Amino acid sequence: MTLTAAILLPACAACAETKEDSKPGAADERATAAPSVTRAFELTDHNLNAYERGLKKEIEAVRSAQERSRAATTARERGEAIQAAFEDATIVQGAAAAGLPIEQYRELRETIHGIFRTLDFQGKIDGPLSMDLSRADDATTKRLARDPFADLSSGSAAALRAQMDRLVPLWIEYVSLTAVAG
Repeated sequence: MTLTAAILLPACAACAETKEDSKPGAADERATAAPSVTRAFELTDHNLNAYERGLKKEIEAVRSAQERSRAATTARERGEAIQAAFEDATIVQGAAAAGLPIEQYRELRETIHGIFRTLDFQGKIDGPLSMDLSRADDATTKRLARDPFADLSSGSAAALRAQMDRLVPLWIEYVSLTAVAG
C-alpha cells in the first residue's frame, strides 16, 4: 500500500454519501454520529457573515490542497497536500478568515452544517447528500423527522433562514469538494 493510499483510506471512511456516488449505508453512520444541531448556538447576521467568510476560506484551502496533491511529484508531497485538505487544517484557516477564535468558529460551523445536513437528508435543500432511511436506525430516523431549526432560538432560526440563499450554495460546494475529494 502506498503512502497516499494509507492516508486516503481513513479519510474516505468518514466521507458522506453523495447522490453522485452513493454507497449503501455510508452516510447512515455519519448522520447517526452527528446530531442535527450539536448546541443551541445563537446565530446573528454578524456571525453568519463570519461563517460565510470562514467557509469561503476553507473552500479555497481545500481547492489549493487538491491542486497541490495533483501536482505532487512524491508520495510525501501528495500526503502533505491531502492532509492540508482535512477539516482540522481548514477550520484553522476558516476561523482566521471569520475573525473568530477556533472553538467559536467550530461551534458556529457545526451548528450550521448540522442544520444544512439534516435539511439535505430531508430533501428540503438540493445538496449532495442522500440516505436510505430504510437502513437507518430509529434514533436517526426520528432525528431526521425533526425540524432542524427546533434547537435554535426564534431569532437564530430567522437569521439563518434569511441568509440560506447565500449560505447553502457555499455549504454544498464545501461538502461536494470534501465528501468525494473534489
